[in-house]
Amino acid sequence: MRAVIAIASALVFVIIALVAFHFDWGHPEIAVPELIALPNDSFYYRPAGNFRQGNRVVDAPLEMREITGVIEVMKYPVSVHNYAICVNAGFCNEAVSSLDQNFPQIGVSYLDAVGYARWFSEITGEVWRLPKDEEWIRAASERSYEEKLLINSDDPSKRWLAEYAQQYSERADGLTELRSVGGYGENSLGLSDMAGAVWEWTQTCMLSGEVSKDGLTLTDRSEYCGVRIAEGRHRALMINFVRDPKVGGCAVGLPPSYLGFRLVREKY
Repeated sequence: MRAVIAIASALVFVIIALVAFHFDWGHPEIAVPELIALPNDSFYYRPAGNFRQGNRVVDAPLEMREITGVIEVMKYPVSVHNYAICVNAGFCNEAVSSLDQNFPQIGVSYLDAVGYARWFSEITGEVWRLPKDEEWIRAASERSYEEKLLINSDDPSKRWLAEYAQQYSERADGLTELRSVGGYGENSLGLSDMAGAVWEWTQTCMLSGEVSKDGLTLTDRSEYCGVRIAEGRHRALMINFVRDPKVGGCAVGLPPSYLGFRLVREKY
């Protein structure tokens, strides 16, 4: 009986070891990503979407948001090399890219990015997901922006034109060329390539709501998740299946140059 117990124990050990090996990234060609933990603090955030005050289209109010728990963000966006591994494993949709392996993966939709996160979670045994919009804003730190138009009009076209002009000014320096991962440098938190040439998908849906008369609160909130927020040198509201923003799919404003993504890891 002792011999049987010993053999059974040995088999259990082998099974555990095999499972542990499977979740030790599962693919040795994928390096463990460098991660940056977001500070646990409070900050102001302006929701993204369409907001009204009666018949007028107005800015969303500033809201207080808070980062709690351990939220770690990939220092670099997902590269062509790592995305190709997911494609070759049969989990990710193929994305057209003639870039070098060390460039950020572009030409991916929100749905593609979510598929990669699901695969990466499976092979690591950890929780990986796209960042929320407010998490991206906090991670961008000084490379984020203040999206406030101060155009409150009954005519939505005036706001659309103002938004286009503002976004155009954000890109006036012409830095839209693709660079290899790390090519746009680090921000004050140590994250690379924030607000570079590649806009990054977030999990946040486009929001609609009514702004109070004093402009401080948002009521009657409703989400439309067929459009998600992509963040970069300015905010973009993108249809979730769009891969190439240059051919359309931007709900309003100037479309992004390219679409890519990075993930966050949650630990509670």
